[in-house]
Amino acid sequence: MITTAALSQSHGAAIRELLATVTSHDGVSPLDEAARLAVTTTAGDAQHIVLTAEADVSAGEAIGDEPAGETGQPLLGYVSVLADGTVQGMVRPSQRRRGHGTALLRAALELRPDAGVWAHGALESSLAFLTHAGLHETRSLLTLHRPLGPAHPVPEVSAPTLEDLRVDTFEADRDAEAWLEVNATAFADHPEQGAMTRADLDQRMAEPWFDPEDLLVARRGQDLVGFVWVKQEPAGEAGTGEVSGAVDAEIYVVATSPAVQGHGVAGHLLAAALTRLQGAGVPGVELYVEADNAPALALYERWGFSISGRDVQMRMPEKS
Repeated sequence: MITTAALSQSHGAAIRELLATVTSHDGVSPLDEAARLAVTTTAGDAQHIVLTAEADVSAGEAIGDEPAGETGQPLLGYVSVLADGTVQGMVRPSQRRRGHGTALLRAALELRPDAGVWAHGALESSLAFLTHAGLHETRSLLTLHRPLGPAHPVPEVSAPTLEDLRVDTFEADRDAEAWLEVNATAFADHPEQGAMTRADLDQRMAEPWFDPEDLLVARRGQDLVGFVWVKQEPAGEAGTGEVSGAVDAEIYVVATSPAVQGHGVAGHLLAAALTRLQGAGVPGVELYVEADNAPALALYERWGFSISGRDVQMRMPEKS
C-alpha cells in the first residue's frame, strides 16, 4: 500500500481504469468530481492511498491485463483523502471481500480520524461495510432529476421584481472574481461549494465539458448578482462508459447574492437555463441538494424534479 500526495502518470492511468471498471460494475461512480480532479492535477493537498496486487498473494492471475501502477501490478483498490477531510474509495469488483476495503479505510482514518467517508449511490453493500466498521450517517445528498421536452414544459415564472436586471454570458476576465464573491457569500455554510477558490474555478474552466455559454450570469448595472451554471459532459466522461445519443445535463450550481434574494432572480435564471437545454434537445436535467434542505426540495418539486439518487456521508463517532 502506498500513500502519496503526488501521483505519477502510471498511477493516474491505473486509477482512472479502476474507476471506469468500478463505475460500470456498480452503476455509480465511487469518486465525485473533486476526487476525480485530484487524480489529474499535480497540485493540491489531496492524499492518495494506492493498493496494488503485489500486496495480496491471493490475487493471482484473476485481475487480467488492466493498467498497472508504479510497481507494474494492477490496482486492487484506491482511496482519495481530500484536504477538506472527505474520503472516497473503491476496490476492484473481482477482489472484494478479501479485506482490502478494511485496510484502505483503516489507512484513511489514520490520516484523517475526522474523515467524512462518502458512500456514493448509497449502495447497500457500502453502507453495510461502513456501518460494520463503526461509522454512522451524518449527511445525505440527494440527486434530483427532471425530464425535458414537449411533455414537460418549463414552468412560466414571473419577471424578477428588480429594475435593470439582465442575463448575460460569463466572461472569465471580467467575471471570475465577482463570481467567486457571490458564490462564497451564497454558500457560506456549504462545506464544499462555498470554499471554491480561483484555482478551483480555473481548473473547472479547463475541463473538456466547460462552455462559457453554459454559465449564465445576472447583472444589475455592472454588478454580478447571480448565476446558473450548466454542466454538459460528453458521453462516456468520468468513467461512466460509452453512451450513445443525447445525455442529461446537470444544473451544476445556481446562486444569487443575498442582496437580491427573494426577488425571483434564481427562478429567472433556472428557467433560462432549462429553456436553453430544452431547445438544444437535451432529454433531461439533474441537480444535487442536501436532504435536510426542505425549502430547496419543495422548490424543485414544484419545478418538476423528483428524487433519483442519494449519496451518504458517514463518520466515526466523536470520542468523549
